[in-house]
Amino acid sequence: MRGVGLLLDLVDRAEVRDAAAAWIGRVDTVTARTDRVDVDALLIRPDGCVARALPTGQDFAATTLVRAPGTWFGQPA
Repeated sequence: MRGVGLLLDLVDRAEVRDAAAAWIGRVDTVTARTDRVDVDALLIRPDGCVARALPTGQDFAATTLVRAPGTWFGQPA
């Protein structure tokens, strides 16, 4: 078992995946489609808790999700 975070992209938004690229090796990215939740993306800590969520349709750059990986996983590579 690896102790890494997970950025779950639920609507296939390129800016969500790009945000995790700076934390390669510390945050994995998975794209999955669903219409059963009211979020576009979730940042999940290694212990399984949701660290941040991107509400549906919200501007990604204006959210704390864009800065959240640094809080949990250190400075970007």
